Amino acid sequence: MRSRKVLESALILPVVAALAGSLVFSTSAAPRRGGALRVAEIGEPLTLDTVATTADLTSIITLPIFEELFTFDAGWRIEPLLAESYARSPDGRTYTFALRKNVPFHNGKEMTADDVVASLERWGKVSPRGASVYKKVESTTAVDKYTVALKLKEPFAPLLSFIALPNGAAAIMPKEVVDSTGSGPLKQYIGTGPYKFAEWIPDRHVKLVRFDNYAARPEAPNGYAGRREALADEVFFYPVSQVATRIAGVQSGDYDLADGINQDAYAQLAKDPRVTPGLIKPGTFLTFFINKKQGIMTNEKLRQAVEVALDMQPIMKATFGNPELYSLGPSIYPQGTPWYTTAGSEMYNLHDAARAKQLMQEGGYTGEPVRWLTTQQYDYMFKSTVVAAAQLQHVGFKVDMQVLEWAGVLDHRAKPADYDLFTTSHGFVPDPALITVFNSAYPGWWDSPEKNKLFDEFNQTADPAARIRFWPRLQALLYTQAPLVRPGEFYGVVLASKALEGFRPSYWLIVWNLPAVK
Repeated sequence: MRSRKVLESALILPVVAALAGSLVFSTSAAPRRGGALRVAEIGEPLTLDTVATTADLTSIITLPIFEELFTFDAGWRIEPLLAESYARSPDGRTYTFALRKNVPFHNGKEMTADDVVASLERWGKVSPRGASVYKKVESTTAVDKYTVALKLKEPFAPLLSFIALPNGAAAIMPKEVVDSTGSGPLKQYIGTGPYKFAEWIPDRHVKLVRFDNYAARPEAPNGYAGRREALADEVFFYPVSQVATRIAGVQSGDYDLADGINQDAYAQLAKDPRVTPGLIKPGTFLTFFINKKQGIMTNEKLRQAVEVALDMQPIMKATFGNPELYSLGPSIYPQGTPWYTTAGSEMYNLHDAARAKQLMQEGGYTGEPVRWLTTQQYDYMFKSTVVAAAQLQHVGFKVDMQVLEWAGVLDHRAKPADYDLFTTSHGFVPDPALITVFNSAYPGWWDSPEKNKLFDEFNQTADPAARIRFWPRLQALLYTQAPLVRPGEFYGVVLASKALEGFRPSYWLIVWNLPAVK
């Protein structure tokens, strides 16, 4: 068994040096404490069960509450969080996790191996990400009070990346909470994080308060890793569905942070002395997910017709405006990363109406409505859907665009009878195995035998260089079978009050190590 504190082979990054600057949260020698941090979010979360959903809104709100065994640093390397260290057997099938001692939950109980085992097993049942991992898990056992062994049926190279991701998270919570909840909705939000849950008043706020007994790591803050300190007494997440209201609230001082800012406001906000707009890089890719379980889009020819009909430049320009805020190209990963590839480019951005109509004919399309879920709470989702829907109508699709609250999109996209497409986005992840479209349980349900075979082979490949060489085959299949359409990459915008010290943009907002505005 080889002990180590960080993953050395399953994760291929650091990606580019610029990543570090996007996730570092600086703190002064004597940080100011007290007060309330006020965050304007895009709306009401559907759930605060961070295990059961991959919705970023839930991840952001619960990130200060729940913690995982591992996390990512500013360069997207894996670092221990609740784990102290781990060992992997030479055959890659057994991982042994040594846990930190004297880590209290918010209810005062010390975290032990029994809690970790129960939490990981629930993650394996209810998380879209965890379910895909636990298909390969033979057992999870408590070796002793502070040691957990996870035995796999076969090697699974990206295991720690899955455990570290705070989205569909492998969140550690007390065993008794897991036992009382089972696979049902979580009702007690008890974690080990620097803030603890205080209240959720729907349509008003989610309130967190400092956890005075938090067991911080000793290392310097580094992305999501290292020391976490609750500087503010309280953190409020307010549901503010209109982006203009979120912007005005930060400008007036009603909010300290606002998420989901539309890109076309960036240039003007950069000139505003009251606020600081921040770009999140590397970018997020826009996605139109297609329902492959039920309805007309189970026909691959019709999915391909959608793919070849779309003209990506006008979609991205109308949605994001400033060309500095988006980019086109077939690669899921940006240039400068090991995963960059142009595989599948022959099916990207064709905007070929004649070919689309031929595919529609071959697919037997007879004018059925294409039900497309979107929301105005994320400005880019609505704008991109409007343009893309018009392009599909131009080639002969009948589009039924259904504009819902984001919570409504999350609800309906989980029901295969309710829709044919939905609009969302996917942030940068350090390993392709974490991209949600490859998860057969994720809404859209890409569960083809060819994909599953390739994906399993990719995940069983332990050698980093071999995995990089393998990856283009999976990206090419994504374009061939068209489980989604990816118009391009864009850079998210968050807005901070100029008076807020030390804030840096990140995929999931970090509110620890951040003093409240005076």
